[in-house]
Amino acid sequence: MVLLFGPPGVGKGTQADLLSKRDKFIKFSTGDMLREEVASKSDLGNEIVDYLNHGALVPDNIISALASQFIEKHKADHILFDGFPRNLNQAQTLTKDLKRLLLSLKVAIEMHLDETEIIERLRNRRYCPQCNKIYNYVTNPPRQEQVCDICKTALVKRNDDDEKVIRKRLDVYEKETRPLVDYYKSHRIYERVEATDSQEEVFKKISHIINAHTD
Repeated sequence: MVLLFGPPGVGKGTQADLLSKRDKFIKFSTGDMLREEVASKSDLGNEIVDYLNHGALVPDNIISALASQFIEKHKADHILFDGFPRNLNQAQTLTKDLKRLLLSLKVAIEMHLDETEIIERLRNRRYCPQCNKIYNYVTNPPRQEQVCDICKTALVKRNDDDEKVIRKRLDVYEKETRPLVDYYKSHRIYERVEATDSQEEVFKKISHIINAHTD
């Protein structure tokens, strides 16, 4: 089991998708799981909707419950945690859940970029509202300007890719998620990857680290 984390805009989602396609990882993404639970209209899904409708963060206990269900279902598979856990409390709960099932994380990889480059990337990020493919006018532009390569839909900019919002999200990351570095260092499974290279080069670096920890 592998954990991939890092600040917004560093390219976690792209690398997680590559790992799930090429290395057959089963991806756990908090956002994906929340959307699936809401769509199922379960009691937990309805509870999540209440938090989202009021603009509140979904509590740690609900996020960890979704993760626990996922792990139980896929415990025989290679799981990749994409951007989860987001804070120390979630990380400690994850460790306990894995230990209960006689499982463990093999490596926790932080993707790193300087703040100025993160802001530049996010300001230039666009996505396709039809197929959700993400583009970046600097690092991964579409073949035709402002149009999705796959479904030819006009690309749009996320509301939270405004510079003021970006800086706030980076502040939240520093306060909430940065402590995971010391936590996983103490477990001797922390690795850091500089994400300045191309997507393919970053993927090679991450794959090399994973192979070194899982062989």
